[in-house]
Amino acid sequence: MRLHRLTLRNVKGVRARTVELPDSGVVVLEGPNEIGKTTLLEAFDALLAYKSSSRAADVRALQPVDRDEAPEVEAEFTVGGTRVRYAKRWLRQPSTTLHVLGARPQQLTGDRAQQHVDALLDAHLDRTLFDALRYAQAGDGSVAPLVSSTVLTAALDAAAGARQHAEGSDAILDRVDAEYRLYFTATGRPTGDYRAAMARQTQAQDDVAEAHRRVEEGSELLLRQSRARGWVARQEAELDEARRELALAERAAVAVREVTARHEAALEALAQGQELRAGAVRALAQRERLVSDERTLTSSLEVARRSRSADAEQADQLRATLLAAEEDAARAARAVEDAEAVEELARADAGHLADVRQLAESESLLRRAGQLVEEVRHARQQLPAQPVPRDVARRVRRLQDRHDVLVGQHTATTPALEVESLGADVHVRVADGSDQVVAAGTAGRVGVTHDTTVEVPGGVRIRVLLPEEALGRVSQIDTLRDQLQRELEELGAGSVEEVDALADATESAHGALRDAVRDAEAVLRPFGSALAAQAASGVLPAVLQERVEQVRRQVRQHADARSAEGLLPTDESEARAVVESAAVVLRAARAEQRRTGSVLATSREAVTALTRRLDQAEGRIEADSARLGTLQAQLEATRGEVSDAELLERLTAHEERCLAAEEAVRAAALAVAAADVDEVLTTLSRSRARAEVAVRTSKTALAELNALNGQVEMAAGEGRQELYDLAVAVLDDAERELQAIDRRARAARHLRTTLTEHREAAHRLYVQPYTRAVEDLGRSVYGPTFGVTVDEDLSLSARTLDGVTVPYAELSGGAKEQLGILARLAVARLVDPEHGCPVVIDDALGYSDPQRLRRMGEVLGSAAGPAGEVQVILLTCTPERYAAIPDLRTVRLTA
Repeated sequence: MRLHRLTLRNVKGVRARTVELPDSGVVVLEGPNEIGKTTLLEAFDALLAYKSSSRAADVRALQPVDRDEAPEVEAEFTVGGTRVRYAKRWLRQPSTTLHVLGARPQQLTGDRAQQHVDALLDAHLDRTLFDALRYAQAGDGSVAPLVSSTVLTAALDAAAGARQHAEGSDAILDRVDAEYRLYFTATGRPTGDYRAAMARQTQAQDDVAEAHRRVEEGSELLLRQSRARGWVARQEAELDEARRELALAERAAVAVREVTARHEAALEALAQGQELRAGAVRALAQRERLVSDERTLTSSLEVARRSRSADAEQADQLRATLLAAEEDAARAARAVEDAEAVEELARADAGHLADVRQLAESESLLRRAGQLVEEVRHARQQLPAQPVPRDVARRVRRLQDRHDVLVGQHTATTPALEVESLGADVHVRVADGSDQVVAAGTAGRVGVTHDTTVEVPGGVRIRVLLPEEALGRVSQIDTLRDQLQRELEELGAGSVEEVDALADATESAHGALRDAVRDAEAVLRPFGSALAAQAASGVLPAVLQERVEQVRRQVRQHADARSAEGLLPTDESEARAVVESAAVVLRAARAEQRRTGSVLATSREAVTALTRRLDQAEGRIEADSARLGTLQAQLEATRGEVSDAELLERLTAHEERCLAAEEAVRAAALAVAAADVDEVLTTLSRSRARAEVAVRTSKTALAELNALNGQVEMAAGEGRQELYDLAVAVLDDAERELQAIDRRARAARHLRTTLTEHREAAHRLYVQPYTRAVEDLGRSVYGPTFGVTVDEDLSLSARTLDGVTVPYAELSGGAKEQLGILARLAVARLVDPEHGCPVVIDDALGYSDPQRLRRMGEVLGSAAGPAGEVQVILLTCTPERYAAIPDLRTVRLTA
């Protein structure tokens, strides 16, 4: 294949582009990033791979993202000696057109065009070779295994001189493989008729085994039937014996039941007698308890009445004591009230003297605070109208310094223009707006700090343009100048020096204010942070004046109140002494009050407790009197029904009856022991269990015999021996069929194995010419010690340099790139140019050092061959990489 021209319209970021490519040699498609170099290859792949009606993801990816347009691709290329121009449009009004160029031109559209191109590509394009000769931008440089490339294997056949790859050999191997696949899967397992014959033979073996099992099963059924008959006879004899034993045990059990019944009747009579005796005992005990309760309650009432009389006499004495204690407590309370009044007056006088002292201190604090607040207000008034912080002044100074440095650098690095007028006036215009006129016959000097125009009216105009670097400095200088001017305007200053002076004045005023605030806060902080904050803000706290007024009112009020009672004390120590003396008297009065109160409380508690005891005693006497009346009435009623003597007689009669019943129980128990009841009952239970088991076993044996009789009759009617003979015959037929197919399958596998081994041997021969081709190119880059290791699938596995072999996967990115390009160039030079494909390298050699880059350029230039029969297409955004390629042709891509 040769690619001659490629046209893209509305493909990704490309609106319209046509690229003409030489038929052979090396061509570089260069352009900046995202210009669409890789897009050319993607578009060509989509042209060959997807129908115009396709909406695959790769096709949708070709559509531009910034406009709603249908992507179109047209390519002119030669394949199999036929030159065609092939075009497609996708997604919107899809179309396919084909122009066959040459001696027999054709024009096809739609599916006919698609089918014609597909037939050309299937017949003449080696897809493996087409994909392998392309180096992708995102790849690691490795070449896909090439052993499946028909074009390359034919070329390697010729290079090796072995002609292992004879014409038609692939077709023979395909037919042999097709025959092999009739019998085996890709993993070597039987399939098709071979597997079906095996399955039939296995099924026939299973059928024979099953028929033989059923014949043996019939014999086993006859044996089991004979055993079942004997088991039924034995179980019938066992059942007769069990029934005889059960009849004997039941007759013995009847006699035992009579003895047991007599024993149970005696026990019942004894229980009734014991119950009557217990009732008589309970009745007598209840009568005795009533008599005892009546005697005890009568005695308790007499004791309670005597105790109540004694408590009443003691209560009268305690009430007299309580009245005396209450009088003493009242006198002590009045003494405490008098002492508290004297002590309160003394404390008020002492507090008055403290208020006088506090008034003086508060007035002094008020005067000092007023002075400090006035100083704070004065300091605030001295602050500048527009304060300038020091950091702002430093920022403005840094802007000025940066501006001066850049101006100095720019002036030092830009030339000066000397203008001398020899005739007419010369006008010099500078881009910053500063114009100058050099009059006729005079000279002038102008610094070229901006783009400058020198013009002689009607004569000539000369423009002096600054380089990009100088223009960048001019832009920075202008930016800094504007920024500096804005800063000065905002601060209200005309220069940086004025800004510094404003910063100094600001700092001085703020320092004086800080000192005044610090003094005010130091004085007022002990009285609260709120007062200190008000003073710092220049406001005299109103709470200070309020405090002075409050204390003054307190002093005046106490003086007015005491003027009517006598003179006030003049000394605080004297007032405190009076307070202490009054406190001593008050403490003594309170101690006496607590003593009399304690005596009073004790007397009250004694009176209360005795009164409570009298009330409780009265309640108990009344309740016990009522209970005694009830007991006496109950006792008289029960004696009226049954007397005490009659209760004793009843108890004696019931005890005699119980003695007689106990004697009868002992006699019946002896009779039961003599009859051995437990043994008789155990024998009866065992006989019944034996009889039940014999009945169940006999039924089971009879049921099994009946079932076996039915199975034997069924087996006799199935003809199992005839079925066994038929299964053996079917197995013989299946084994003969399997043997015939097995011979054919083994022959096909042997032939396939032989041809495959022959092909693999040919592949091993291909390695040598391919290795030589790669090493011939590589030694131009790496030197004479360069060598490569090629696997049988024609992929590179290692590189040897200076005797050191490194696996391909462990090479650096640059080395992998270089080996990948060398391998593709070697393949392109080996194959027949008529059947070859373009070598496409997308953005490679970015990791190569300058020396190897130059050598790779020389190799790329020589790779086209002496007649230029190889087409090499390089895509890059840095064409300098390929400067060393001789006879290089370049196509520049622009937006």
